[in-house]
Amino acid sequence: MKKLVKSIVLFSLCLLMADCARNDNDYKSKLDVKVDPVSIAFERYEDVLFSLDTANFQSALMAIQDQYQVFLGGDLTDTNAVQYLKDFATDPFSVAIYEKVKQAFPNLDEVKLMVDDVLAHFHYYYPEIQLPEKVYTCVTGINADEPAVQIIDNSLVISLDWYLDGDEVYDQIGMPKYMQPCTRLVTLGRDVAKQLYMTYLYQWRKQGDVLNEMIYSGRLDFFIEAMCPKIADDVLMSWSPEQLEWFNENEGAVWADIVGQRLLYETSLDSYLMFFGDGPFTQAYGNDSPARLGEYFGLKIIRSYMASHDLSLNQLIENSDFQGIFQDSGYKPRK
Repeated sequence: MKKLVKSIVLFSLCLLMADCARNDNDYKSKLDVKVDPVSIAFERYEDVLFSLDTANFQSALMAIQDQYQVFLGGDLTDTNAVQYLKDFATDPFSVAIYEKVKQAFPNLDEVKLMVDDVLAHFHYYYPEIQLPEKVYTCVTGINADEPAVQIIDNSLVISLDWYLDGDEVYDQIGMPKYMQPCTRLVTLGRDVAKQLYMTYLYQWRKQGDVLNEMIYSGRLDFFIEAMCPKIADDVLMSWSPEQLEWFNENEGAVWADIVGQRLLYETSLDSYLMFFGDGPFTQAYGNDSPARLGEYFGLKIIRSYMASHDLSLNQLIENSDFQGIFQDSGYKPRK
């Protein structure tokens, strides 16, 4: 009798493990879609700007203004505006950054491949939305006030100096180490996808409790994954491989702590910063933990939800019942 009970228990556990494994992978099949290729025209504004005749800078700017309205749409009779651009184009640091960009990107083949793939996936899911008409690359001097990727006047603008793959310049300007995974070229697809979401799909919402923020941020990450189906989780999260491994090893313990302390429905700023604020680590869980743990928990919940429901990406993005998504997800953390 005891042997029979043990066999039944073991069989049940095997079924549970098989079900979990199936759910962990099933969502990926929904992202394996065949997209029609797109090809967007690229222009390298940085090459044009840094080759202008500085002796006749204002006239040189006016000569290219119509072609590069996305950068030069202002009043070029304003001497202060012209001087600002000239100072940037002749600044030794800006010039040095431009030289690094030229060396890192002698051509845009890899950049174009990544961008076109994201745009093709976006067009597959949202054919009614007009794609950006052109892609411009530029150099911004690694300006923290300028996002690495922007959509301006229906043009996609990419600051190539944000993608120098761990160049020493990031240390020289004092960029924290935890931010430097964002400077890998492999993150470009993620940044383009996020900008597409924020430009065309984002809807304002009031900040909610920890659980709502998990589902919201996880849904956004799932959208990015749909635009970049081959993206690795550490790239998606801008974590190091070691930080991703830490999460995988501690997922169950951290989730038990969150639930045990009843943090899911906390609305305090401290709770938000603990689970969604950026930084080198999450203080409550030690120096080896990554920041933004709540975001990755949210992604895991969304993946579990999509694995067990016959829904399209569009339906997921339109679903604002975050509590319902969580309850129906069947999310179970790794032990």
